[in-house]
Amino acid sequence: MGLKWRFLTLVSVVVFANFHGHNHADEAPNYSFIQEATSDPQVSFYDYIIIGRGAAGCPLAATLSTRDAKVLVLERGGSPYSNTTKIRMENFITTLIDRSPDSFSQALVSEDGVPGKRARLLGGGTAINVGFYLRGETSFLELIGLDEAFARESYEWVEKKLVNKPVSLEWQSAVRNGLLEAGVLPDNGFTYAHINGTKTSGTVFDRKGNRHTAADLLGYADPRRIRMEIL
Repeated sequence: MGLKWRFLTLVSVVVFANFHGHNHADEAPNYSFIQEATSDPQVSFYDYIIIGRGAAGCPLAATLSTRDAKVLVLERGGSPYSNTTKIRMENFITTLIDRSPDSFSQALVSEDGVPGKRARLLGGGTAINVGFYLRGETSFLELIGLDEAFARESYEWVEKKLVNKPVSLEWQSAVRNGLLEAGVLPDNGFTYAHINGTKTSGTVFDRKGNRHTAADLLGYADPRRIRMEIL
């Protein structure tokens, strides 16, 4: 695949969608290339330096490293693999409101005075937000000038590492049935497509309650050509 960014469409929703799905990975990856910034030599040379390791930075770094480029990625905060209990499904709210020095989230206030949260760890917002996944619609791909076939291949690349098919429990089924009875049609069933109607889409939580973040995409990287520093 080319050097264009892989696209991961993750929508943060206000309510915690308690979905379970098929498990892709039971254990957190051990990335030897993640280091503290203080351990870096005084002089280093890289082809690319990427600031931020979120939904854009992680797939970009992984792709560049497999194209014979030497890549340095910088991220403030920590790694979701340092304490995986914080990114488990049942700890979603606790992690989001945590104000401790090593918190995965940080409070902010927008220019309009609206309070919110932003991530400060590897994986970015995918590591703290509720993970509802769907693909971008065709009109969006056309607007930004991406080939649809390439985009589809990129979505599949992301989905192998991050996305799970949910199993709808009682209240999710009730919501779905209510939407259909209210005339939100058609009934699209399970689909990643960004289309009108009622549908069930993907989730970044697996059946065991483990969150999968953009950091998992670093599993595609060439570890010999990438260095990630936590500031």
